[in-house]
Amino acid sequence: MSGVLGEIMHKKNVKRELERNRRFQKRMIQGIIFNDSFNDKKVCELVSKLDRIEVMGKIKGCFEVHLVPDVEKGEVLVDLRGRGTFQRE
Repeated sequence: MSGVLGEIMHKKNVKRELERNRRFQKRMIQGIIFNDSFNDKKVCELVSKLDRIEVMGKIKGCFEVHLVPDVEKGEVLVDLRGRGTFQRE
């Protein structure tokens, strides 16, 4: 019985670890996008200077490609009115 219970707990831990890894990758990708963005203080916006291909080029190591958002150069990421790309998620 303990072998079956051990396998179930192992599967839960693997799922939890995969989810934690996805969240980490998503935060890392957002950090890259935000670090290379322009902060427009007049309009209170954060504007992207990178597109999706450039973001993938800056990522080092293994990552899941579907986690990289479809951003374009000049796209508003965050603004004062809550209409930015990263505010809609």
